[in-house]
Amino acid sequence: MSTSQRRRPAYLVIADSLRSKIESGELKPGDRFPTERELVQEYKVARMTVRHALDIVQIEGLIDRKRGRTGGTFVRATPPTLSLTSGRSALDQLREHGLDVEVRVLSLMFIDAPGHLASAFGIEEGDSLWECRTVQVSAGSPIMASTLFIPQILAPGLTEEDVQKPLTELLTELDLTPVFKRDSLVPATARTEEQKALGVGRNQPVLRITRTIKAEGGVVAAQLEETLRPDAATVEVVIGEDPTPTLD
Repeated sequence: MSTSQRRRPAYLVIADSLRSKIESGELKPGDRFPTERELVQEYKVARMTVRHALDIVQIEGLIDRKRGRTGGTFVRATPPTLSLTSGRSALDQLREHGLDVEVRVLSLMFIDAPGHLASAFGIEEGDSLWECRTVQVSAGSPIMASTLFIPQILAPGLTEEDVQKPLTELLTELDLTPVFKRDSLVPATARTEEQKALGVGRNQPVLRITRTIKAEGGVVAAQLEETLRPDAATVEVVIGEDPTPTLD
């Protein structure tokens, strides 16, 4: 490494170098990454430094690290882009990008509405809510954890089959066709239950999208919280229609 490079932490310099190899096409999607031992030898640093660098490029969505006999580190394909202004759920958009996404139900139960959810739904604290926790998996890897809340009074009976459907379809079947959706996006660290569901560490950053959905008459029909691994997708906000270029 040059003198100027040594002024920056070594793991950042290595991350820059690895990123450059991917962006230049030297390493292509699906290619196996050099092992940690090979990177230690190449950059002449400690293994922990290499791991920090790999953590960075993994968080950026550039590599996948898999365990097991066929495991290793691989260059990822470009992650899909999700639009907050599309009106569609992250799950629906992932499927539209061609990903084969499986919805696994972790739990489906009644809870007593805590104060913040009671306020959101306009119900009394302690009223019964459905709470459904799921994890979305593609190609064997978890990409998103979701928690759905629906007042029991609006949906007396729900099954695991019901909550595996696209949310708009489910609500329409309940005569709660969505007419208004509001999203909020918060960068966060993974909660304990999300760490297990998504296979990430406790300091792993995630993107948490909370969607409030209203039906006719202003009835708050559902609240959906989707927690994305940052390497699973990028998120964008689009305002207005993209005008077609005109020639002078």
